[in-house]
Amino acid sequence: MKQSTIALLRAEMARLELAMSADKVVQNQYAALAKKITTEKAALQTLTTRLDNAKGAFERRKALQRERDEAYGCLFAAVINEQSALIKLYAPLMQRLNAMSGTLKRLSVNVKRVADVVSWATEGEELIDRRKSGSFYGIGALEKVARAELQPAWETGSAQDVEAAMSAFITSHYKELLAHAPHAPTEQEAFRHWLKRFAQWLFSTGHIAVQYEILYDGIDIRKLSPGTRGIVLLLLYLALDDADDRPLIIDQPEENLDPKSVFDELVTLFVEAKSKRQVIMVTHNANLVINTDADQIIIASAIPAADGGLPSVSYAAGGLEDAGIRKAVCAILEGGEKAFTERARRLRVRLQR
Repeated sequence: MKQSTIALLRAEMARLELAMSADKVVQNQYAALAKKITTEKAALQTLTTRLDNAKGAFERRKALQRERDEAYGCLFAAVINEQSALIKLYAPLMQRLNAMSGTLKRLSVNVKRVADVVSWATEGEELIDRRKSGSFYGIGALEKVARAELQPAWETGSAQDVEAAMSAFITSHYKELLAHAPHAPTEQEAFRHWLKRFAQWLFSTGHIAVQYEILYDGIDIRKLSPGTRGIVLLLLYLALDDADDRPLIIDQPEENLDPKSVFDELVTLFVEAKSKRQVIMVTHNANLVINTDADQIIIASAIPAADGGLPSVSYAAGGLEDAGIRKAVCAILEGGEKAFTERARRLRVRLQR
C-alpha cells in the first residue's frame, strides 16, 4: 500500500513537471509573439507616418518651391533697389550735365545690372556630366540657353520677371539637367549631395552686379583714347567743382591732347575758373599760357652741375606785359623768334614789330 502511494505521487510529479514544461514553452512562445507584435506595431507606425508624409509630399513640395521662388525674387528685388538708389544718387549730376554745353553735354551716367552669364554657366557645367548626350552636351550649351532665356530678365527685368524666367527655365530644362547628373538616383547619398549643390548653384545670385559708368557719346570713358579720356575727366571736374574757391593745382593738363582740343575746351574753362579761384598750372602748351591771359608766369631753368651733382635751378617770374617774359615764353613754347619768323615766311605773313 505504501509503495503504491509513492508510485502515484511520483507519477503525479512527473505529470506536473511535464505540464509546467509545456507551460514554459507556451510562455516563451507568448513572449516571442508579444515582442514580434511590438516590433510590427512600431514598423506599422513608421510606415503609417511615411504614408501620411507621402500623401502630403506633393503639396509640401509645391509650397516649398513657391517659397524658394519668392525668396529668389526677393533677392533680385534687393538688387533692383540698389540699382534704383544709384540712379537717384546720380540724378543731380545728370541734371547738371544736361544743363551744360559743349563737350559736357555729350556726357551721361549709366547705371545698369550686369549678369556674368559665362561664370554662372561655367559653374553649372562643372556640376553636370557634359559627356552625356542631350540638350546640355558639350561646353557652352548651358551658356547659350542661359543667354537666351535668363539674361534679359537678369539684366533688365523686374523681380517678378526674373522669378518667372527662372520658373520657366526649370520647367523646360530641369529633367534634362537631371539626366546629365554625374550620379544615378539609385546612389541615394551621392545623388542627394549633388542635388543640394545643384540647387545652390541654380538659384545663386553671385553673378549679378550693379555697375555705373560715365559715357561720352554713348561710349564708356574707359574705352576712350588717353587724350579724350583726360580732357573729359578734366572738364567734368572743372565743371562740377565750380563752387570751390580753394587753389587748384594742375600738372600738364594738355598731355595727350591736340592743340585744337586744348584751345576749344580747356582755355574757356580755365578762364572761368580763375575768376573764382587761384589756378596754378604746369604746362608746355602756349594756348594755356597766352590765351588764358595768365596773371603771372614762372619760368624754371635748370643748369647741370659740373661735378655731376644736382642741377642748379633758377626761376624768373612776371606777366605777359614783361618783354623778357614774353621772349622766354616764345623761346620755350614756340621755339623762339626764329621759329616764328620761319613759320611766318612759310605762311607768307608779315610780322609786325
